Amino acid sequence: MLILYSIAGIFGALLPYYLSRKHQLDAIKASALPSLAVGVIALIVEKSCNAPIAYELALVFYGASFVGMVNYRVLPQYFQVAICGFIFSILYLNASSFFNGFGGGLGTAAGITTIALYGLIKIPVLKRLVLKKDK
Repeated sequence: MLILYSIAGIFGALLPYYLSRKHQLDAIKASALPSLAVGVIALIVEKSCNAPIAYELALVFYGASFVGMVNYRVLPQYFQVAICGFIFSILYLNASSFFNGFGGGLGTAAGITTIALYGLIKIPVLKRLVLKKDK
C-alpha cells in the first residue's frame, strides 16, 4: 500500500513540474490537466472494479500535484521534486485527518512538504553565511 501511495505522490509531483518546465504550461494548467486525467481514470477503475483505493490514489496524486507547481528556482532538480512527492505521500498517509478543517488540507500538506525540503536544502548555505559573518 505504501508503495502505491509513494508512486502516486512521486508521479503526481513530477508530472506537473515537467509540464511546467519543458512545455511552458503555467503551474495551474500543469497541475490540473494530469489531475483531471488521473481523476477520471480513478473514477472508471473504482466503478468498474469496485476498487476504493483508486479514489485515495487519485487524492494523493492531486495533492502531490500542488508540490509540482513549485517554481524551478525553489526546487531546481527533478530529484528534489520527487523527494517532495514521496514525503507528501507519507504525510498524507500519516496525518491526513489532522488537516481536516484547514480548508485546503492537500495544499497545506504540499506546502509544508515543499517548505521543509527547501529549508533542508538551504541549511548548508545559511551555515556558510553565518560562518563568514563570524570571521
